[in-house]
Amino acid sequence: MGFFSDAGMLLISAVFSALLLILLLRLTLPLTRVRFNNPICQFIYKFTNPVVGPLAQLIPPYKQFSLATAVLMLLTAMIQLVLSMLLLRMALDPLAIALFSVTGLIYYIVNTAFWIILISAVMSFFSPNPRNPAVEVITSLSAPLLRPFRSWPPRNAALDLSPLYATLALLLLKLAIWHAVGPAGTLFLKF
Repeated sequence: MGFFSDAGMLLISAVFSALLLILLLRLTLPLTRVRFNNPICQFIYKFTNPVVGPLAQLIPPYKQFSLATAVLMLLTAMIQLVLSMLLLRMALDPLAIALFSVTGLIYYIVNTAFWIILISAVMSFFSPNPRNPAVEVITSLSAPLLRPFRSWPPRNAALDLSPLYATLALLLLKLAIWHAVGPAGTLFLKF
């Protein structure tokens, strides 16, 4: 790949990763019950509502889970993959696009969960203000991810090893996805 295709891939990855992050937050924040008046939540809802709102009328939510947002995330991943394939002058195979979009999206979600836990663990060393909007979002997103690992030994009140266990589990899951898609798919697991 030359400079322009590398630069194009970088721009595509940056723009679509940001869009996927916003959509992922739109999907997960109601599930974790973050205050709706949190400024980060307000931004996410105002940014995504023009698209998610009309789509939610066609695809109603299931309890707290927004199916419209999940479909929009998958469509966003597919568009990113198609643009990347066009930039690299690859053949557009619909089955490959569907497969690599789904696995790439799962990989992206697992990778985002890894970083949320890591940021939460680092923040815990500095005793951040719990009323800070970013701290509230990170804490509420990491809590359900860490909950299954809180009971693992050693149980010590002074040291919580659940972030270590959770990040190791997520790294193993990322590795499993990486090996499942094979060499052809690893190109698209970078978003």
